[in-house]
Amino acid sequence: MPVLRDILVRAAPPAALLAALAWSEAAWAGNVGLPRTPVLHRGEACLTRVDRSVDPVVHLDYTIPSIDICLTPDEPVDSRTHQFVAFCRDAPPESIPHWLSLADVQANIDSGYFDPAELKPGQVVEDSPYFADCWWPITGAAERRPITCEAARPGVDWDTSALAPGAYVVAGYTYEPVLNDWTPRRGVFRVHDGDLDAAPPAAAIFTTAVDVWYGDPVRLAACVDAMPGSTWRLEYAAMPDEPRLELDWQALVPVSPVESTEFDIELVLDDAHADVRLHVRLVVEDPEGRTTVAHMPTPGTVLMRKQTGVTGSDDDEPNDFDFCRDNPAADDLPNCGKTSEPESSGQTPDDPGDGCACNTEAPGGPALALLVLLRCGRRRRR
Repeated sequence: MPVLRDILVRAAPPAALLAALAWSEAAWAGNVGLPRTPVLHRGEACLTRVDRSVDPVVHLDYTIPSIDICLTPDEPVDSRTHQFVAFCRDAPPESIPHWLSLADVQANIDSGYFDPAELKPGQVVEDSPYFADCWWPITGAAERRPITCEAARPGVDWDTSALAPGAYVVAGYTYEPVLNDWTPRRGVFRVHDGDLDAAPPAAAIFTTAVDVWYGDPVRLAACVDAMPGSTWRLEYAAMPDEPRLELDWQALVPVSPVESTEFDIELVLDDAHADVRLHVRLVVEDPEGRTTVAHMPTPGTVLMRKQTGVTGSDDDEPNDFDFCRDNPAADDLPNCGKTSEPESSGQTPDDPGDGCACNTEAPGGPALALLVLLRCGRRRRR
């Protein structure tokens, strides 16, 4: 992709990811302000060992929060689809670049959906030094799945045969240009060929968020799979104004020996950290000098408030609801803006009922159209 690489080389120093991807009012697109529909991973575990001498294929279950197949006129035909990608390097929360490949960017430029002038360094996984030679599609671009229950129920089979032994994390990719989005799967996969000590160490933090009152302990669920004699330490960085791959990490818990595979980390933050949202990561090193880094999963923040209170919340409430499993109408596809005739439905054109007759050409311009689309999106998710 010489054209794209030339653009990236000539570009100014990288601005913040989200700001750089914003469209001007003149280039306003109907789906830019709409929330992306994430992959909802099922069956997550802090540690999964993948012994390829037994079976190199890992089955990944997932579901969706709602059906999302209705495109706005400014979207490519393969928009609003899900893909799965494996990484050999974990990333801070919400910092994976919005574009997966240069081919995706080029296809959207060629089709007129994306202005190449908007492309800045650091916005494409394939072109990112942070992920160089460290990402592999579990499902390819041609295998992206529509966001429906029919597509989600079978799950995904991940063949690890071509990977080097070591630690891998998985993320779901919502392809909906230009603001594609990621949903990392909690936990780590340690791929090996029957000899665990021959593989580099693996680690994960399983807790997604901590919010406690002043003086209350912070508790994190973690796991480490490493050879005897390995050590772990905990580091923190102040949450940046906008997601970044590289942060200023400082020691939070000093180096400690790895004594068990799964364990809880408990600590009380200093006064200097009160009312400051922190990102946290776990760093593991084995006796051979091999290291692995595990970031707290999205949203990935630790907060100790300045106020005292009776109780604190140290993690999200569990929610076992599965839209595809528990909703009897999960396979009823939307009509994508087409309304029933008033004569047959008893509805007026201004009362579309359970459908979503969103008209992006309505008087009032893009801002009004966006409000209408958001309102319809909320109605679809009831």
